[in-house]
Amino acid sequence: MIELRPGDIFCTENPMMLGRAINAVQAFWAPDSKAQYSHAGIITSVVGETFEGLWTIRHATLAAYAGKQMIIGRNSGMGLNAYARGMGAVKRYEGRWYPVWRLVFHLIPPLAKYITNGRNPVCSELAARFLYGCGMLEYWTGVNPDNLADMIHYWKAWDVVYEGVWK
Repeated sequence: MIELRPGDIFCTENPMMLGRAINAVQAFWAPDSKAQYSHAGIITSVVGETFEGLWTIRHATLAAYAGKQMIIGRNSGMGLNAYARGMGAVKRYEGRWYPVWRLVFHLIPPLAKYITNGRNPVCSELAARFLYGCGMLEYWTGVNPDNLADMIHYWKAWDVVYEGVWK
């Protein structure tokens, strides 16, 4: 049984055209030339409720990703206080439209990092903004799902809670 906790971060695949395009761009810029995940979000409850950027930034559930490849990671410093700080940093985005226009800047990662008004983050930037609010990340603009997945895989303070096809 997978034990989910508020503050876990997830990345998932999107095999549709947009997801494949995102992965192609991520792989082009990635040091390892690999990218598997094209969407990311924050887990907000033990039953798999999420906060993520879909067409709007809103609460959803992991059930929507049944049959999709997924990774879930947990930072060893995540507790209720850190979670509350992180959610405090992102709750203002709830209900806003997903900034599709920002995806263009992710074609050249430095543009995504430096050209932002901070108003509406893409899905991975929302998760990174959450981590920034928790004090677990020093930046959030320009972060993509592959960056988050690599962080979960390779950074010291992170553990892989789950990786595989979500049921």
